[in-house]
This record gives sequence, C-alpha cells and structure tokens, in this order.
Amino acid sequence: MRKTRVRMRAGAVALAAAVAVASPATAHAGAGWSPAELSWAGDAALTGITRVDGDTTWAYGMRVSREGKAERSAPLLLTRDDGERDWREMPMPPFSQGSDQISEISAVSQDDAWAVGLYDEARGAFRTQHWDGTAWQVIDAPAPEGVRLLGSGLLDVSARSADDVWAVGWLEVVDSERPSPNPDKPGGTVVETHAEALVQHWDGTAWHIVPVPDAGSLWVSSVTALAADDVWVSGYTSQDQPMMLHYDGGSWSRVPVPYDGVNGELLDLEVRGPGDIWAAGRKLNDDEDTGHALVMRWDGRAWRQVPVPADAGRVDDLALTPGGVAVTGERPDGTPYAMRLRDGRWSSLEVPQADPAGSRHLSGLAWTPQGITVVGYDEQENGLPSPVLLTGGR
Repeated sequence: MRKTRVRMRAGAVALAAAVAVASPATAHAGAGWSPAELSWAGDAALTGITRVDGDTTWAYGMRVSREGKAERSAPLLLTRDDGERDWREMPMPPFSQGSDQISEISAVSQDDAWAVGLYDEARGAFRTQHWDGTAWQVIDAPAPEGVRLLGSGLLDVSARSADDVWAVGWLEVVDSERPSPNPDKPGGTVVETHAEALVQHWDGTAWHIVPVPDAGSLWVSSVTALAADDVWVSGYTSQDQPMMLHYDGGSWSRVPVPYDGVNGELLDLEVRGPGDIWAAGRKLNDDEDTGHALVMRWDGRAWRQVPVPADAGRVDDLALTPGGVAVTGERPDGTPYAMRLRDGRWSSLEVPQADPAGSRHLSGLAWTPQGITVVGYDEQENGLPSPVLLTGGR
C-alpha cells in the first residue's frame, strides 16, 4: 500500500453551493506576507499550525540536529497570542529518547490539548502528550498485542472534550523475517510487512484501540469528531481510492466519495458542523499523472467534489476561513502553492517562493486573527531545514 502523508482546524460560515473556478495565478497577486523572524529556532521544520482558541495560535514541528552522519530531531512548539508581534517557543519534553516530532496537535482549550507522534519500539507504545495548561505529560497509547511493528505512527488527532479524543495513524506489521540470500550482504535480513489502519480513542482515563472494518485494506490520514456519535475518518484504500469512514457511536460505515479521477487520496478533514464538512487531498487522472488537487464537501447528505483550478496540485493541508476554505500543497512541478476559496471563487494567495525556487515546502495553514498563516520549511545548502512562518493572505 502506498504511503502518503499529511494534515488542521478553524472556522464558521456557510458557503454557497456554486463554485466558480479561476486560475490560481490570477487574483490577489502581491498580497502582503509578513515572515516571522525565527533564526533563534535553529535548524527546524514546521509541519503544522492550529488555532487553540480565539486568542492563541500554535505552530509546531521538529528541531533537527546533526551528529556526524546521523540526524536527530526533537519536538518544536511555537505560540503566539493575539496582539503579540513575535512568536515564542513553548517548552515541550521529547516524546521519547529517540528522534521524534509532533505529527499533529488538537486543542479543546488553552488548558486541554493533545499532541501525537510516532511509535516507540523501545516502549512498545505510541507517543502522545497531554497539555493541562501548565505542563505537557507524555501518555502512552497502546500497540496491538502479539505483533511486531516497524515505522508505525499516529498522524492526526481530534480533541472534542476532556473524555472524548480520537487519533488515527498506521501500523506497519512484520509478517516474517529471514536471513538475506544476498551473499554480498552477510548477516542481512529480509523483512516482509503489511500496513493496517489504526484508530485510537481517549476516554478520559486511557487510550484504547478502536477496531475498524477491513483495516488491512485502508490507510487513514485524518480524523475529526463532532460528537460521541459523529466521527469522520479520511484516507484511501489499498486500491488507491479516496475513502471516508463514519462512526455513529456504535459501528463504522464506509461513505461513498464520488470523484472524477482514476486514483486518489483524502489527506485532511475540517468541519464547521454536521452539514458542512470539507476534505482535501489528491487525485490522479491517469497512470502518468503526478497529482491534482482534490477537494470534497459534505452537505449533510452526500460528499460532492468541489471544482478547483486545473493547475492546482496535491493538497497537503486544508483550513476553514471566513466565507470559504484555504489550501496549501504542491504543484506538479514540485513548487509549493496556496489558494483560497471565498464566496465561491478560488484565488491564489501568492505565497513567496524560496531562493532558489522550488526549495520551499509549505506544510500547513490556519486562519488567525492576523489573516492566513502558513508554515513550512526551506531546504538549506547543508541539507538541514530552516523554518518558514508567513502571515498575510487576507
């Protein structure tokens, strides 16, 4: 099963059903963007951003260090309150003794938030942390019993209340391991694995694995919980078809996702309410296609594809904005882009490119009191990342 990655949360305004399509290279060219001064953060990559509440925004990712030929990473969390000019680092302990990063953060309030990360083989558990308003506490989420895992992790988390938090990710289950037949690599091994979808739920006391049907044929990327009996999970199937699961409090069901591609994935979910849910990712039009933007909307009855500009590439992140949504992703030529749907019309956000062009990666975006804020990183000549955080794009 091919592994695709990605990601947030915000919002509040209904949208007109009609959508006009404009090239993302048109309107709003030259919109002002203000870069945050983050040289003090060192070599780092920002991979996500979330609104904690109306006053506070968090941006997060990892700080990277190089020790000889080895690279290590540690969680990096930045915070800014409305009215403050500068971002500051918020102390956060490592998830484990090994290299790690923050995959996603979801907050109920300023004193109740969750962060999720990768699987820790040494501890035999998945890495999560809880914020109680004063400090972060590492809390293990269980791994399935009786199996060996490689490279597994949690990708997304949705915190609805203190006793109702959902997280999703993947399992890389080892099926067999045998000595390598290659005489040029004595002592080597051949490891065969398969991937499975992973869903976990926090009930206020502990994390529990929640079984999903056909987990071995699914790759799940994002989760959002509206109520205890209204949970959505997006991703794709082993046949590389966009997939949407819904939980009604008792059982899971597969909800049809009609679209005009031959293959595709849904990588991110955002919700305003039961009748206004958005999903985004990628679609492939043929076997040679590198990917085009795929945006879907749930109107309370069915998922429908939202028209997008033809030259928009894969969507990595989706954010709700007044009057619409905004997305960031990567064009077929590898350059990053961001665009906004407002009052039924798409326009480019004209995010500045790095020098040289193409070395910038945009990982996430959110609607903040200052406008749209995008995060990511630039690739430096030494191969290490430099954090990017830009605000503007109204």
